[in-house]
Amino acid sequence: MTKDRGIAYKKAMIEQFLKKEFDRYFGRGGRISIRKRQRFMERVTSKISKKFGKDVMCLVDFTKRGFVTLISPPLSESTDKGKLTQSFTHPQVVYTTHCVDRFSERAQTTDNCIVALDVCLDEALLTYGIHPEHLVCSVGVFAFDVEAGRLILKTFISFEMLSDDQIQNFYGVDVLSVFSQDIISENVADSDIILSDEFPALMDGPKNQRGVTP
Repeated sequence: MTKDRGIAYKKAMIEQFLKKEFDRYFGRGGRISIRKRQRFMERVTSKISKKFGKDVMCLVDFTKRGFVTLISPPLSESTDKGKLTQSFTHPQVVYTTHCVDRFSERAQTTDNCIVALDVCLDEALLTYGIHPEHLVCSVGVFAFDVEAGRLILKTFISFEMLSDDQIQNFYGVDVLSVFSQDIISENVADSDIILSDEFPALMDGPKNQRGVTP
């Protein structure tokens, strides 16, 4: 009950804040263009993350009379691992504060971190069981523990931080085969990752006038 009251209070505070920002931004009324809506959302999302936390989901739908909102502060609990924040879309998944902070920093995002984490996790969960205690997605690697039937995401390492050996280890054929085809380049020369069995094909590609492969 205490948690429910805390969430209800936080939700009410955010709703009041949004209403004030809406009145300030669109006080004169009139038609609200899509561009103005986008600017408003960018502005308030950033403000909400700074004022109320990076773990708040806030959706706004504009109407003729103003706007309606869906605001959902996440469920959280204090444990010996620190604060654990529950995923919005995966009931058995929780994020440590360390994971949220590292993802925010390394993915360079401060807005709706839990939503962004959930999007990455949708892809990463497909690699469960391939690497012990690690999940891999197209933008990086999660480290996790399993306790009491829950998946606890401990930290996030962005792709840019991985060494060549780590990339070779985490992004093998078994992992890449489960990723969406949208992230797989048709031209091997345009790829960030080249599988070892495809590398000779690149080296044997067309040569320039000096006989050097481009």
